[in-house]
Parts: sequence; C-alpha cells; structure tokens
Amino acid sequence: MMRCLSVGLMLIAVQACGNGSDVSTAPPTQTDVAPAVGVRDGPAGAAFWRVPAVPSGARRGDVLWARERSDAPAGSRGWNLIYVSEAATGALAYVSGEIYVPTAGAGGTGRPLVVWNHGTSGTQDMCAPSRDTLVGSGDRLADDNTSRVPALRALLARGYVVAMSDYQGLGTPGPTEYLNGPSQGKAALDVARAARNVPLAAVGEQVAMYGFSQGGQTSLWAAHLAPAYAPELKLLGVVAIAPAARQLALSFYDLGIPQNAGYFIARMAGLAAGHPEARLTEMLSPAGLAMLDVQTWGCFDIFAEAAAMKVPFAYPKALEAGTAWRTRLEENDAFLPIPSSIPVYVLHGDKDVDVGVQLTRDVVKDLCAGGSVVEYQEYPGVNHMDMNVQAASKMPDWLAARFAGQPPPNTCVGRPSS
Repeated sequence: MMRCLSVGLMLIAVQACGNGSDVSTAPPTQTDVAPAVGVRDGPAGAAFWRVPAVPSGARRGDVLWARERSDAPAGSRGWNLIYVSEAATGALAYVSGEIYVPTAGAGGTGRPLVVWNHGTSGTQDMCAPSRDTLVGSGDRLADDNTSRVPALRALLARGYVVAMSDYQGLGTPGPTEYLNGPSQGKAALDVARAARNVPLAAVGEQVAMYGFSQGGQTSLWAAHLAPAYAPELKLLGVVAIAPAARQLALSFYDLGIPQNAGYFIARMAGLAAGHPEARLTEMLSPAGLAMLDVQTWGCFDIFAEAAAMKVPFAYPKALEAGTAWRTRLEENDAFLPIPSSIPVYVLHGDKDVDVGVQLTRDVVKDLCAGGSVVEYQEYPGVNHMDMNVQAASKMPDWLAARFAGQPPPNTCVGRPSS
C-alpha cells in the first residue's frame, strides 16, 4: 500500500502520485512509432486506455497496442502498453502497463526482464501509474530516489528490460481489483508475456520481479502462480518490499488504527470485484460505504477522509469464521506454497504503521516452514514509505545475482520468531 500527502504523512518522492494528466503519452519526437517497437501504435491521450472488447481467440500476454512515452530515462526508450490478462471473473480483459528498453545492445536477443509491481496508487482510472510521469511535477529523473519506479535507472544500466502493470481495472475499463492477489499476480505474469511479444525488447525466458506493499503481495502471488499459470517463463526470484501480503490479518490490524481505515474500505471494494457473495453492505457501515464515493474525488482523498471519521466504518462480525467475507479473504491470502526454485527476498522496516512488521515476520515464518528459500532483512527505525528508498539500493544486486545463476541466500534458519 502507498499513501501520498494523506493523513498528515509527508510524501517522499519515491513514487509520484497519479495526476490524470496523461502527459506521459505526449507524441514522441520519433516518427513511425509502431514499426520501431514492433506492435500497433495506439491512440494519443486518454483514448489510449479506452479499449475495445477482447476478441475471441486472444491469448494472455497479447499486445493490443503501444505508444511511446516522452520521459524514459537517458539511454532507454519507454512505451505504454495495452495487453491481455485475466479478470477476477476468469474472463480475459485488457490491462495497461509500461515497458522500458535500454538502447544499448539494441538488436540483441534473450535480454533479462525485470517486472516492477507498484504499490497503492488509487482506485480510479486516472490513478493508473502508466498515466503518470516517472517523476513528480517539476522534478528531474536525476536518480532513482525521484522515480516512482525504484532503481529503474540502475536496472536499465545493467541491460535489463523493465516492464510493469497497472493491474486489472486501473487505467482500463472495469472494476479496480485492488489487492486481489491472484488477479494482480496474473497481471504481472502476463505483462512479462507481453514484453516477450514486443520485438524491440528482445526479451528471453529469464524473468525476475520486485514490488512494494500491494506490489509485494503481487510478487508473492506471481511466484505461487508461475509454475502452473506461466510455465514458459523462467521466474528466477521475487523481491517483496514491505509486502501487504495477508489481507485478513491486515483487516484486523487496520480496525485498530484510524489512519488505516481508508485502506480497509478500499480493500473490501477491490476484493468484492467478481465475487457477488462478498456483499459490501455486510462488511461496511453506512459511513464506510459513503467513503467509496470519496474514492472518485482523487487518488488518495479516501485515506485522509476515512481517517477523520468519528463513527464505525465496518462490521467486525463479517470477519468471523464461517462468513462469506472470511472465506473470501482466506482465499485471497492463499499464496503459499512458493517453490524453492523461486527464491524470495523480503525487506521490511520495524517502524512500519501501514503494514505492521509482525505481519511480515509471520509471512516469512510460513514461507520458511513451507520449504521456500527466503532472504529476510529487517530495517530498524524505517517506516513504510522509506523502505522503498532502502530497497532501491539493495535490490538490483540481488536480482543480478539471480540472473547470473548464483545460489540465493537463505536466512530461514535464525529468522525472527516474534
């Protein structure tokens, strides 16, 4: 999860807030864009995300169209993509995303691919990361601490192609499946497939992933799903930065922290998508339901508004064992097992309020008990958003070691027990 300028917390410029301006798809200076990237050129402006129905016979990872961005880091080119993935209902759906390709080594083959899985950016289409610039207004992409994609420049400099998804319903039509782990995991795997369908990218079978908060949950789900869902991909490892991995535990946690009320409400709306048995009227009070309208005000308004509520926003009984909501949350948390062939690198700060560190300690404990290969690092005094900065300096070397075939560290022995 991610918060920008909400409930009194200072925004750090790790991940820019969506502004709906669509400036990232300004017409590029290059001509004849489609042959350059090797796929159909999409329309300019907001029309890029107004997609048709997915045709019969489409396959997951098929690319509908692309449009070059004007803000790719020096030494690279970037495009927004529309590609095919799978919605919570099981139906195929178009999803938006991005791809950045180093210009050095152009014409090569089998390039490593890194997939970035973003944190909370809002639930309205205008909040999709692909509709935003890589940096905040007035900033320059001078280093990775000013980019909404941590370590992007460092990864491109190593010769990696970097792709990312907005996830289902964020940017493109349809309900936003916020924090729906299986859906987001499929979107991440399918954007890897889409990258392989972009001729200019020249991506091979080697893939790695990293993600923050909501994106950490996505990375763990992708690792769980990959062997059966995308067996053609060689997923070499995933990085989970302050992962919002367990939504049931987070729901109980959020009930005791007023500043997290907006996350609770948005979570339930996202998990209800495609699941009519999960009725929002059984989970959210009238005051909580009213906050769903606040989601339309802007990308992060709900967090400040919900934190200020003085009345209950939820019915805790809906979380009790045997209820439809409890079943729905448990299904959404079933990202285990993760095979030992896909090592996991988990990083978390012990001053995190958005996702309490004990929740991640429990996840690491369960990963280790299930036979996963895990490296866990805990950062004293680091909060949720600052964890992105810490990870940006550590994660590229870990990914490089996976691409190089080095044995992954395994800290399951001696992991935190409390």
